[in-house]
Formats: sequence, C-alpha cells, structure tokens
Amino acid sequence: MVEIITQYRKDWTMFTLASLLDKQHEDWRLHIYVDEVHWKDREVRWMLDNFKNIRIYESHWAMDDTAKQMCHLKNWWSDKTPGLGKRLIFANGNRIFNGDVIGNNLPPENFFKKNISFLSWKKVFNEHPRYKSYYKVLNAPLEANNPMEFDPEFVIINYDMLKNMTDDDIFMYDNEYPIQTGIDQKIANCANFQLLKSLMTYSWNSMPTYMNGKNDFLIENDAIGLKDLVNYNVMLRKCYTLNIQHKWLSEDYHRMPTGIQLGIPWDMYTSLIDRIPLQFRNHELNEKLLIKSNKQKQVLEKILKVGFRLGKI
Repeated sequence: MVEIITQYRKDWTMFTLASLLDKQHEDWRLHIYVDEVHWKDREVRWMLDNFKNIRIYESHWAMDDTAKQMCHLKNWWSDKTPGLGKRLIFANGNRIFNGDVIGNNLPPENFFKKNISFLSWKKVFNEHPRYKSYYKVLNAPLEANNPMEFDPEFVIINYDMLKNMTDDDIFMYDNEYPIQTGIDQKIANCANFQLLKSLMTYSWNSMPTYMNGKNDFLIENDAIGLKDLVNYNVMLRKCYTLNIQHKWLSEDYHRMPTGIQLGIPWDMYTSLIDRIPLQFRNHELNEKLLIKSNKQKQVLEKILKVGFRLGKI
C-alpha cells in the first residue's frame, strides 16, 4: 500500500483528484487534509463517493503543510491495525499525477533500504554542467547542505523507520520552541525547515528530477536558451508529478516571462478540466489555462518549424 498525502487547495486540488480518478486500480490510499476555512460538505461528499480508498481530515493550519501532516499521521495511525504502508508520498501544492501512481515510476519498498527519506532539490539544474553556475550569477547560489535547497512540498518517507522514531527527534530537531507534550501543541510547532533539517541528519537520498516536475528559478528569469526551454517542456511532460505555483497558473499569458510561457506544459492541466464536475470548476481560471495552452501551441509550432529548417531543433 502506497500512501498519498495532500493538502486541499481551493480550485487546484480538484485537478489533483482528476489526475488520480483513473488510477484507482493500483494499491494506494489517499489522505486529504482540508482546512476548516475550505471545508465544504459538497466537495467532501464527492471525494468520498468517487475514491474507494480515501481518508479526509480537518486541519487547522495555514503553512508548513508537510511537517504538520506527517506529525499528525504518525500519531493518528500509531495504534491502528493495519497501519500505514511503508511508502508515504507527501504530494502538496497544485500537483497533478502523470501516468500510474506506482507502475515503473515509484521505487519498490526494498529500494528504501536504510533511507528514511527521499528529498527533491528546488533547483532543477543543480547538476547541469553549464546551467548550475547560473544560479550564482543570479545571486541564488547552490548550498548543498542547506535544508532550504529542498522542496518541502514533495517528500517520500520510509514509514517503517519513521514510526520507530520519537516526535522530538524528527519534528523538533534544534527547534527554538519548547517541546510540548500535547499533540495539538506538537503539530502547531512543526515546521518544514525543522523537518528537512532533521531528515538530513539521518540516511537519506535525493530523488530523480522526473519525480517532481516544477518551474525553476532559471526558467522564471529567462536564463536559458530557447532550445532548452523546449526540452524543459518535454521533460515536464514525462515527469511523475507536476506542480506549478498558483502565481503562474492564474496569471495572464502576456504578463508572464517567456520561460514560463513556453517551458510549462499548460495542456497537462487543461486536459483534466473535463474530469472535474461542473459545480467545482473555476471557469475564470480554466479560461486562462486554455488561452495559455493554445498560445503556447501556436508559438511552439512556429519555433519548431523554423528551428528544424535551420537544423537547430
């Protein structure tokens, strides 16, 4: 059993759910945390009716989703039989799943060995022979041992190891706040930075780039060439998951940098609109996504034709 954990986000979680609807033949369970502000009985009922293996929790926080979710899950499931599966996927953000949840993309249980976690770099080009130096040029240098370099919205955890650790060890490592005994106080004090810092003191590994598709700092700042922008778009289409920030998903096409216009495969979101019930769609946002998808298609077709004739693509 694979456990997928996500925080409900207005409008965008429906895209997450739409991407998972046709994958329920696999052995996974969905855990959704819904903030009290966004709790709507109609949406919750639809989730329960359309997913055969789902757990929904009411949450009371507005930040540090991954750390707080992990602390709650660890304590809530500690005395349940059967408990959680070995592989916990914390898939927060405006994330959609591309292809099978398990299939050939997700490492098997024995792949974890003694690693408690798999972490994802924020900077996509951190190992690129040429582009990795661009971060420093743009005053965003790589810092290998800094927890801030990792993406807290996508973390894979080995639950067999997590459940045997104390909350203080994993959630409160070097925390400036006093350690509280009550679960509510512990959850309130959990922070993503402290969690990542703690995970890095144990055996961990970095996950391949394709696991966590996202926009990159260099893409946002138009720092890479047109040919590599096209390649970046293709790479994201092959990713296990894709997570684009609300800032870019909701922005008008002509107000975005060229890198975002052409590097993000907008049609991966628009292709899911028809799977979302009409009453849960944000038609204004959907229209913006469709416009971006159509304009990108037109521009890329012209670029590819010219590039092919010139022998550049």
